[in-house]
Amino acid sequence: MHAFLDRLGRLAFRRHWVVAAVWLLILVGVLLLRATVGGDYVTDYTVPGSESSTASDTLSKDFPQQSGTAGQIVFHAHGGTVAAQQTAVNTAVANVGKLPHVIHTVGPFAAPHSPQVSHDGTTAYATMAFDVVPASLDSSYLDRMDTAVKPARDAGLQVEYGGGAGQVGQQTNDLRSELIGLTCALLLLLLMFGALFAAAIPLLSAVFSVGAGLSLVGLFAALTTVPSAAPTVATLLGLGVAIDYGLFLVARYREQRDAGGAPVESAGRATATSGAAIVVAGGTVVIAILGLYVSGVPFVSALGAASAIVVAVTVLAALSLIPALLGVAGKWVLPRRRRTGTAPPVDHENSLFARWGRRVSARPWPWAIGSVVVLLVLAVPLSSLRLGQLDASSNPTTDSSRRAYDLMASAFGPGINGPLVVVAGLSSPNDKSTLSQLQSTLSHTSDVASASAPVVNQSGTTGIITVIPKSAPQDAATTDLVDRIRTDVLPSSHLSAKLTGTTAGYVDFTERVSQRLPWLIGAVVLLAFLLLTVAFRSVLIAAKAAVLNILSVAASYGVIVAVFGWQWGSSVVGIHESLPVPAFVPMLMFAIVFGLSMDYEVFLLSRIHEAYLRTRDAHRAVAIGIGGTARVISTAAAIMVVVFLSFVLDPDPTIKMLAVGMAAAVFIDATVVRLMLVPAVMTLFGDRAWRLPRWLDCIVPHVELEETGPPPEPVAGPPAARH
Repeated sequence: MHAFLDRLGRLAFRRHWVVAAVWLLILVGVLLLRATVGGDYVTDYTVPGSESSTASDTLSKDFPQQSGTAGQIVFHAHGGTVAAQQTAVNTAVANVGKLPHVIHTVGPFAAPHSPQVSHDGTTAYATMAFDVVPASLDSSYLDRMDTAVKPARDAGLQVEYGGGAGQVGQQTNDLRSELIGLTCALLLLLLMFGALFAAAIPLLSAVFSVGAGLSLVGLFAALTTVPSAAPTVATLLGLGVAIDYGLFLVARYREQRDAGGAPVESAGRATATSGAAIVVAGGTVVIAILGLYVSGVPFVSALGAASAIVVAVTVLAALSLIPALLGVAGKWVLPRRRRTGTAPPVDHENSLFARWGRRVSARPWPWAIGSVVVLLVLAVPLSSLRLGQLDASSNPTTDSSRRAYDLMASAFGPGINGPLVVVAGLSSPNDKSTLSQLQSTLSHTSDVASASAPVVNQSGTTGIITVIPKSAPQDAATTDLVDRIRTDVLPSSHLSAKLTGTTAGYVDFTERVSQRLPWLIGAVVLLAFLLLTVAFRSVLIAAKAAVLNILSVAASYGVIVAVFGWQWGSSVVGIHESLPVPAFVPMLMFAIVFGLSMDYEVFLLSRIHEAYLRTRDAHRAVAIGIGGTARVISTAAAIMVVVFLSFVLDPDPTIKMLAVGMAAAVFIDATVVRLMLVPAVMTLFGDRAWRLPRWLDCIVPHVELEETGPPPEPVAGPPAARH
């Protein structure tokens, strides 16, 4: 691999204009394909084989007029009552019922004394059902809904969309976050390199690779269901790793030039060394993210696939486009003092970070114990983790869905926003009487606000009961109610009954993901362990990386719970209430953060190993490795942190959680883990870190990540300073 990447880097550097043109054609081509045949993003939390999914399928088959995704149109009179504008409301509801993809509508005045009108008469709602996932409908459909309800608004009523109707046309635009992240990254790169061309290269590579990767994700969406959050998550991750990979390659190229290497030779060596580390690191990220398929949930799997596509494209761009851009920039990639030959030589072994590495190595046990204590303290809030699904109450008040939620909760109680639906199979005439008894039992069940009269389909084979909880959809009490109905109430009815509805589906989603999370952790850790064992031919290194990365991930989980659960500083990111953590967030974060941690692990350890192969001095190799990479890793981490934090501007609380959690994880990993814990542990391991048992030596393939060469000159100073 070392020789192949060397040739690739030299070729891309020499034929820089050709390679740059090819990447431009690729970007334009996939953008055009995405615009022509790309699919739409649809958020679907359905869990195949779950009780809610099975019951929903039964409704679609036996009771189609009661199936589909439910939504509400909420009418509110700021003065007087809604009934005073009954004609306008009925017209609006009839207009909505004529829209495509609407299965049926039921207005608030369809029956006398309707429960869809509040006691004070100021709020009423119409129900509707879609034959598609409403989030797949774009803003043009929302315009048609606005036109349909215009008679009610013209009559002076406030009209808002709740439930599935509130998801129509809600595609987010993260351009502002992307611009802020790229601008901050440019400033940090300028500070790092001191040359505009050198700073621009990683950003250009990020724009090309992320743009092409997202277009491929759009094409992937034409083949399968991809969540609407997938482009945002993929962009968040893709920008971070693309800029990081570009930074590592440009830094290594300039280091080779500082050592007297010719431009073409330096490009080849940089691609062969840092490029090999990028292949291993990027491969680890992709493997970790694809591990999300262990969840068995299409929503989570598609999120992982979309992110993996973008990361894979960034790796390809780093290995080919970065050397080409170095060739385009020529001497301008170097700062002015180095172009004129007046800059002093770089001495990594005596740099500030190398001296720090020797300080940690001099007393490894206190640094190791202290770092572990810090990580464990940060992980303490994890004991209060509450998994659940967010409802519209966590949306910003600028969203119609949030305003509809507040109106409904105020007029009818919070449970109206998350109705549960009991679907019962009827095989004999007596079952209808049993269904009525079940309705009575449900209405007297604790935490149930009401249970509607049973409705039976025309063939008399299926009946439904709508249950309104007393608590909000995202409350723990609602989850407990779902479990109690399923385990106690429905079995005692002796009917073939199942519970479905959006809230019940969320409960099934949370349960399935929670059950699969340990399997994901085990699979990702095992695969990463095997990959690092092959990369560094060391069982100790692989085991150490797995343990430290798990500690780092646990600490970042603790930060999420502290901010969004305990509300420590949550107002800074626009959250003003305690929120549960969606079940897929820890799963997605583990895969991403574990992969990103391996990025820094590979880059740091590859330099330490390279120094060890030259010096055969484990303590000195740690200092050289830290001195050669710490500044670059710190800058890369700072870039990732600002890129991730820029996405807290996204209105989706889930994206805010991912942004804060991933920023915290990178910061913790680049400071506590890489600058303290790793050098301390590597010092304690000593020469044993690079040994492989004989029986494994003949099995594990040899992958050359580092280049060997003559040992560096002995460092000046007394031996004690080196150890």
